Amino acid sequence: MNNRRQRAASQQGVTLIVTLIMLVLMMLLAVASINMSTTNLKIVGNMQLQQEATGAAQSAINQVLSSGKNLSEPLTAPGSIVVGAYTVNLARPCLISAIGLRDSDLSNPPTVEDQKCKTSGKFDPMNVNALTDCAKVTFQLTATVTDTASKASVTLVQGASMRMDRVLAEAYARDAAMVCS
Repeated sequence: MNNRRQRAASQQGVTLIVTLIMLVLMMLLAVASINMSTTNLKIVGNMQLQQEATGAAQSAINQVLSSGKNLSEPLTAPGSIVVGAYTVNLARPCLISAIGLRDSDLSNPPTVEDQKCKTSGKFDPMNVNALTDCAKVTFQLTATVTDTASKASVTLVQGASMRMDRVLAEAYARDAAMVCS
């Protein structure tokens, strides 16, 4: 019996130590879980800010595109637009390409838009390579948004094509300041 009492007395301290070790391990597991959830919350918040900034940049580009004058007269395009809580900085639209349209590029019978391009007003099947009064012009629009709180920056580049007077398009193409670099 003495032997049993001695063993029981020596094991009482071990139970306390094992319990303390288990508590420390559980506390470390809880701290790791809190750190992981905090990190994930920051990631989701940053992604939300990036999506909001991208949406603001797209909205600003859409505002520029909604006024055809901003492309037919690029110098009139705004330099910045406020969209919600974001200020979107816009680079002046620059010219990517200007291609003179030929009679063969227009539909037959011509649409109302095509009729504006034809000098003669009639489709001439014998001279399909004749240049019309129109050109297909492609502009590049660039919008940049920087979130002041998170310092996140988004740059959105988009192209837009339109028809314009061929003489004006050729003048833009000759102007080095209008052409994208």
